[in-house]
Amino acid sequence: MTTIDEYAAGFAEDPGYLDHAAFGPVQTAVLEEQRVLGTIQEHMRFGAMETLDEQDARVRAVAARLVGVREEQVVSQTATTPGLLHTAFGLTGGVLVAADEYPSMPLALASAASATGGRVRPVVIESGAGWVTPSLVASRIAAAAESGADDITAVAVSLVDWRTGYLADLAGIREVIGDRLLIVDAIQGFGVVDAPYEAADVVATGGQKWLHAGWGTGFVSFSDRALGRLQPALSGPHGTTGWPVEVPSVRPGAAGFTMTRIDPVAQARLAVSLERLTAVGVSAVQERVADRVERVFQIADEFGLEVESSRDPAERAGIVVLRPAEGRLTALSAALHNHGVTASTRLGTVRVSVFASTTDETLDMFRDACISYATSF
Repeated sequence: MTTIDEYAAGFAEDPGYLDHAAFGPVQTAVLEEQRVLGTIQEHMRFGAMETLDEQDARVRAVAARLVGVREEQVVSQTATTPGLLHTAFGLTGGVLVAADEYPSMPLALASAASATGGRVRPVVIESGAGWVTPSLVASRIAAAAESGADDITAVAVSLVDWRTGYLADLAGIREVIGDRLLIVDAIQGFGVVDAPYEAADVVATGGQKWLHAGWGTGFVSFSDRALGRLQPALSGPHGTTGWPVEVPSVRPGAAGFTMTRIDPVAQARLAVSLERLTAVGVSAVQERVADRVERVFQIADEFGLEVESSRDPAERAGIVVLRPAEGRLTALSAALHNHGVTASTRLGTVRVSVFASTTDETLDMFRDACISYATSF
């Protein structure tokens, strides 16, 4: 068992970094694993290919433990988006999705709808409808039924909303959707939220944010229900069997949702990240992140910055969205820049995202930036 302090010591981002929701600085252990696997690829001594081949099973094994499925229900991907595309093209019927979701999900569904001649039909929750809560989902399913167009077969939602940091109630959504598929884009919460993934049928995530494994890493997991209903449509040679002596057929289970071989070095990077996460426990990381989030709330309140994220611990993860007074976004952005604080600015807000590795020094730098902002009126 690893303590949370030992876990946090494995990160080396510079002070002032508060943008983990955009990109998580790569862990030291991940970089070391990359060096080791890179050396193996450089020399390719006898038996090296076996070591490289082992990385697929390695990452699937630890990912399966974290999600709560069997290893054969997990398949490696290069990011979240390919997993969502595989899922979207395998669906049939109406899929409830919010227009305000990160584009990966709506675009995947729109592409599938166009390519399949309407076999897949996005049922869109209009922009500005609010957080995707169980009550909102239930009301839209009921409205579809009343209109006589109740062919909603799946609901697609982000575990954590990229714009506000809202943490979706997966268990609550599962309760109201019944036997429909629940598809989860988990990228903005995987690694910092001890979520009930057993409520989901599809969990897609990448390793470049909260897992701090770098770009080119990810996986998607499928429940038995999902594997029974989804039809793989984008399978490549590594997602099929029989070739080269027979006409290829799609491999059973999650393996069918494979287009090409994943870089084994990327798989090793993600495996190390997930192994370290398993050693410390997601709940320990979530608790440390919650403490850092509270500090951001306190600083925001001290200097009169409006918080648009939920303050309810059950509705938040590592993202805090701040809205400065009208016409003051540039001033706040300049203050953060001048004090060496990295955060994301978009849509009139500043998105601050903390992690278990966020130090008191970093939060003090953030507070100093807020002082400069508050005194520049």
